[in-house]
Amino acid sequence: MEYRKVVIAVAVCVIATLYPRCVSAQIFSVRMNALSAVAATIDAGAEVSVADKWTVGVSGCFNPVKNARISTFFYAIRIESKYWLYESFVGHFIGAHVTYANYDVGRRNMRYDGIAGGLGFSYGYSWMLSKRWNVTVHGGLGIFRTKDVRRNTAVGDWDDEYVYHYRRWMLLPTNIGVSFSYLF
Repeated sequence: MEYRKVVIAVAVCVIATLYPRCVSAQIFSVRMNALSAVAATIDAGAEVSVADKWTVGVSGCFNPVKNARISTFFYAIRIESKYWLYESFVGHFIGAHVTYANYDVGRRNMRYDGIAGGLGFSYGYSWMLSKRWNVTVHGGLGIFRTKDVRRNTAVGDWDDEYVYHYRRWMLLPTNIGVSFSYLF
């Protein structure tokens, strides 16, 4: 048992010597978007510092609201790279991201069911609240290629139904929020 502890201690010291960035503080962050929670959307992500001013992260969002009257059901995943102007997780940043989404949105009579994928850019600012907590205000804009089906849900079972297939490019907001992050 003692042998294991010695091996682990030596391995940690070797890693600390060879890769000092890996053992420094604040190289990993998990976040939750509070602004999305107001709209019943769960938006969470994780981010890791890969250089002094560069971070790479992945985030996902999910909105489960779907009933007979209104539907805002969707899920999306976003992979993002950020360049921080001061240092990682502090101050201004600009970012580029790739997003994939699957959605079923609409109201009682008309629904859009489809997928979207796109590229976007973001800008934001992060304030340190304490050694481990940050609050970030961010927004982004992207261009998406959508492929969806539009249906009129008010059509009866015995009536003819028109189904419209759409493929289009759209300029849409990609991420707007106030996020709280915990840094490791």
